[in-house]
Amino acid sequence: MLDGVKAMTKGLGVTFKALFEPRDTIAYPEKRREYSPRFRGKHMLAKDPDGHELCVGCGLCEAVCPAHAIRVVAASAPEGRPISWTNRYSVDYEVDLIRCIFCGMCEEACPTNAVRLTPFNELAASDRLDMIADKEELLHPPVRK
Repeated sequence: MLDGVKAMTKGLGVTFKALFEPRDTIAYPEKRREYSPRFRGKHMLAKDPDGHELCVGCGLCEAVCPAHAIRVVAASAPEGRPISWTNRYSVDYEVDLIRCIFCGMCEEACPTNAVRLTPFNELAASDRLDMIADKEELLHPPVRK
């Protein structure tokens, strides 16, 4: 019986110690956790200061993606209508955010620094198709509210 009392006292000691320690939970979304500067979140396609797309549709990001989450369709730019800073651009660019493992290899492989991973981490959706980011969505990065 003495062993049972000792065990119960030891258990209560652990409980009371944890009761007065600081809490790890936060009141999300009012307060947000600070992430590392190296955090990799949702993708974006960058533009140059003139507003031209940096992506030239080379497909290196698609080739190095270990999860096969990126799809790029390239084409030549129409005459007299510059879309990119070169004569090539990506007609279609999609990232499947369900398949993506956010490793950053696409960002490293991009020769024009067009593919970037933002610190945006709120990727909830009610439909699987909403988790496929198309070119239009990637050209306009999300803004945290």
